[in-house]
Amino acid sequence: MPNRFAINEVPLAFISPSTLGHYHQAAISTDAPGCAAQGSKETINLSLYDFRKVLERNGTIVDAAITTLLCNGLVNPQSMGVGGGFLMVYYKASEKKAYTLDARETAPSAASPNMFDGKNPIERILGPLSIAVPSELRGYYAAWKKFGRLRWADLFQDAIKMCREGTPITPIVDRMLAIYGAKIPVGSRIWKLFYNEAKGRLKKRGELLIRPELGGFLERVAANPEGLINGELLAEMRADLAEVQSIISLQDLIDYEPLWRKPLEIPLRTWDHKSPNLRLVTTPPPSSGVLIGLALNTLASYNYTSKEGLFNGDGVLYYHRLAEVFKFIFAKRSFLTDECCMNAEEKEFLRKMMTLPGADEIAANITDTGTHNLSFYGSIFSSMADVGTSHVSIIGPEGDGLSITSTINTPFGSGIVGSRTGILFNNEMHDFSIAGTTNFFGLPSSPAHLIRPGGRPFSSMAPIIVTDTANGTLRLVIGASGGTQIITAIVQVLIKHILSFAAYANLYLGMNVKAAIDFIRIHHQLIPETLRYEKNLPSFILQGLKDLGHKISEKDLASAVQGIEVANLPCLGHSEHRCLLANADHRKGGDHDGF
Repeated sequence: MPNRFAINEVPLAFISPSTLGHYHQAAISTDAPGCAAQGSKETINLSLYDFRKVLERNGTIVDAAITTLLCNGLVNPQSMGVGGGFLMVYYKASEKKAYTLDARETAPSAASPNMFDGKNPIERILGPLSIAVPSELRGYYAAWKKFGRLRWADLFQDAIKMCREGTPITPIVDRMLAIYGAKIPVGSRIWKLFYNEAKGRLKKRGELLIRPELGGFLERVAANPEGLINGELLAEMRADLAEVQSIISLQDLIDYEPLWRKPLEIPLRTWDHKSPNLRLVTTPPPSSGVLIGLALNTLASYNYTSKEGLFNGDGVLYYHRLAEVFKFIFAKRSFLTDECCMNAEEKEFLRKMMTLPGADEIAANITDTGTHNLSFYGSIFSSMADVGTSHVSIIGPEGDGLSITSTINTPFGSGIVGSRTGILFNNEMHDFSIAGTTNFFGLPSSPAHLIRPGGRPFSSMAPIIVTDTANGTLRLVIGASGGTQIITAIVQVLIKHILSFAAYANLYLGMNVKAAIDFIRIHHQLIPETLRYEKNLPSFILQGLKDLGHKISEKDLASAVQGIEVANLPCLGHSEHRCLLANADHRKGGDHDGF
């Protein structure tokens, strides 16, 4: 193939309107506008406990994460909120140790693999049966008890005020209402929440979203967090759920436990002798973090050592290999299950995915001259395609890092808002596979993802921290929103940013975090058998991919990546070669802040 392509070719090196923040001590990136530096127009001039003030008051980055996520859930209610759950990885620099918290929702005790038999398929997505046991608040409390420093009640003050005074409808919420608004049942509580009575229509950009019931409930949570454990507050939540005939019991809510799990630590392959040894730290399954490590190590086996080398052969071969790697890792995804319930064979399957030989096995099966049928990639099963989510990345002044992804699943979750609590509940039961069914392509459901009472559904969420193996230094905090596109988006950002850097130059291909996030992306998840790409991918690359057998389709890819890198550069006004570079993906908006 002729070498016609360079990495800086326009429009591939697209420069978005998003900004690259330069901070010396601490930084945050979030996908909700106004929630990194509260006090903007999106948050009605609230600045009691925004990121900077939390740290100025001697709070920890866990304190800051809780205040930010509470804000996120109000600014982007279609993506996350206290009716959902989250996954978190926290790196404590003084200990050179990572901690992971699984606050993923669980299936109710009355759930069963055949609970949707004979039901309208829409009941898996909307309505009471779609709701899994909410876990967000229990997760916040567990994280705060272990790593928080400010008073618990103080973390809720801005969110309570936002609920009562209102938050403006953001562009992304406006767009989601335009897409999904017609499906909201007229007269329902969620319809009333988003309905502008004076104008006789759903609210539009800039109009206020006011949630007094939720504000009152958060005030009670702030005053009595133990009520989340002993049932005093949970009884309110249960009453809301019972009112809509949910099968979640009060005992389900009481029995729920966030899990501190052992993190997965995956050595990343280096591309040359000058590159430091790096380690990717992430949450174990039901997270998809291991798939990202596997993909990176597979792509690194091609030994790209420069920008030009990566795109040798006019870029077609690079994108072809990238798509093939995606297909292999999504095939493996259908066999992964919650780490807590793995048998010996499944544990070995997971262990192998974390090794370089496991990555080499995939690379050896990639054919540079064409594609293959589905069975070649190793899976005959379909798995659920989750969507939505929200992500926050933080680096603190003590060198700690935190990556946390939260979700209520599909836009606006179950569509059910509690009359007492004001909570918009998740629809995480949709993330489980359904026994005895096939998908549109005739593939049976993955046995690894079937409904199990108390089980945690598999997720594409993948909060990630990258450290230097030699000295334990934090190098990068990253994560994304956007369902299955989370996996492919993070891989593409990291491959352009992480592997081939010498002595703290930028990671893989020398791009800073903003350039890597801005770069045009593709997406392939094996099923459907279509490579999706963002507009402006050059026509000769598209034709080359078609010639290799790929079915392609242009699509606006929705995943939004939030990243902070520790760069070997002096920040303005500082001589030390250490600068935190932060970016919030332009695809969803959001912002960054720091000092």
